[in-house]
Amino acid sequence: MTIEAARGTNCSNNLRQLVLAASLHHDEHGYFPSGGWSGRFTADPNRGYGADQPGSWLYSILAYAELDNLRELGSGESMTSRIPQSGIHTLHTSAPALFYCPSRRLARPYPPVKSGSAHWGLSVATWLTQLPRVTKSDYSANSGDSRHHAGHSYGGNFWVPTRDEYNTVSSLSDRWTVTSDSSSVSFQSGVSYYRSEVRAAQVTDGLSNTYIIGEKYMEPDSYNDIMHVAGTLRFGDNQCAWSGYEWDNHRVAWSDGDVANYTLPRRDGEGIKGSETHAFGSAHTAGFFMAFCDGSVKPVSYSIDSHVHRAAANRLDGGR
Repeated sequence: MTIEAARGTNCSNNLRQLVLAASLHHDEHGYFPSGGWSGRFTADPNRGYGADQPGSWLYSILAYAELDNLRELGSGESMTSRIPQSGIHTLHTSAPALFYCPSRRLARPYPPVKSGSAHWGLSVATWLTQLPRVTKSDYSANSGDSRHHAGHSYGGNFWVPTRDEYNTVSSLSDRWTVTSDSSSVSFQSGVSYYRSEVRAAQVTDGLSNTYIIGEKYMEPDSYNDIMHVAGTLRFGDNQCAWSGYEWDNHRVAWSDGDVANYTLPRRDGEGIKGSETHAFGSAHTAGFFMAFCDGSVKPVSYSIDSHVHRAAANRLDGGR
């Protein structure tokens, strides 16, 4: 077995563990891991699971991936404190090997963007944005073929609370953007997205036919430092693995209104400007790995038909 083949096996095993954790999460809570609120929020150890959890799907699966020690970090600490909290600090500088593809980079924290238009901005725990290195991930959840997805949230398509509203958000429940109306531009067709609580029964295309987690596309010159590279802003890895519904942790297989090529899967380095906020992909030569809702992990060719790829991302389009 070549070194790259071994790395590919390791990567697919990472996805198997991730999708198993997502399945165990579903067994306990009745829905797959939620995508969180937005990139302006991060994991909150005191806010449980589902729509109430502002942080990422990656954070929500920790207890089901034998990473309980990370899940408990920061419990009881304040997210609105302007003073660094030790447990939350440790969580955000961790590096679970499960989150990293060995063909791409080592399992360690990497720099976020701390300034400029691509900077990591938080409404709470703002001191985290000044950390020199934070937890990252090479895997993203499937948010479908929605017209507005994580890559558009900067346009204000999804309501999120302000810093002052953070501790009273339960009284503002009527303000959250509705994502269940199929006639709305905010409708979400994937499995993990903004405040999602998708049940297996809602994956009407079949669990074995629908993506849940996969490898994300990145530019190779962004692997180790996501700062401005070659005059192009890199948004697809500029924040943290614990950030809520955001480009870093969610990808799509189609998006009406975009240049179609943005959402086509591709090998790292073979993309176009903007594609690293949308597309699945990997550092592997032959293709990339995708995990399905039934727990299976399959290699997918970069040349997959765009409509087949789109159908696999949409949980309820009848496989069309």
